[in-house]
Amino acid sequence: MILLKKLQLEKVLRSAQKGDPRAREALIKSHKDFIAKISSGVCRRFLSWDNDDELSVALLAFNEAIDRFDQREGAAFHSFARRVIKNRLIDYFRKEAKHRHISLSPMEADDEEFSRYDVEYSCEQFHMSEKQEILAEVVANYIEVLRQYGVTLDDLVKVSPKHRDRKDTLTKVARRLSAEPELIKYLKKFKCLPLKELKSLTGVSRRTLENGRKYIIALVLILSEPGFYPLKSFIQLPGAGTGEKVSPQ
Repeated sequence: MILLKKLQLEKVLRSAQKGDPRAREALIKSHKDFIAKISSGVCRRFLSWDNDDELSVALLAFNEAIDRFDQREGAAFHSFARRVIKNRLIDYFRKEAKHRHISLSPMEADDEEFSRYDVEYSCEQFHMSEKQEILAEVVANYIEVLRQYGVTLDDLVKVSPKHRDRKDTLTKVARRLSAEPELIKYLKKFKCLPLKELKSLTGVSRRTLENGRKYIIALVLILSEPGFYPLKSFIQLPGAGTGEKVSPQ
């Protein structure tokens, strides 16, 4: 982390506060690592300048700290900037959470000082809401793709295997299919299962494959489409390798 020495820092700070853009730019440039470190600590994860809005919020907060800092109050600039960055990030989390109808903290909204619990709770709830939004988008996309195959969520509820053996058989068929690029191309092109090839690969009867068509397709989409990987946590897959034969039914 490149930080200006105390006397130099005070001089550059005064220049920046008087409106010198070069002085402000020098402060920001020399403190980018400082800003990123504080922000990552608050968010409890690594932040990237190219991808994370939190760093944009923190950068604006650092600018604010430059303007508001008063040495006569006795605080060190870095301590003051750290507090401003932390508070602005929490304000950002709360604003986003309010927009998403999430309650962040039992503390009053006008509190100027925030406890460690408040910081952690705010971050946790904010990032949880982010994950929920991402998952909702994935599910919406999944439903739309399923529709292209003539499958609905109601269909999946109806055709989901009730017996463990049958479920394992269809799941292993889906795994076997997802490991065959040429068969996946066939599936995506014609929107139907390559029954002849699957029967040969797995030993499962054509009738079983036809009856389990919607269930197999639904699983294959999750297994073969990277965008649907988050849905894997909602399905239980047998530990069978892709090369093994499936028990015929």
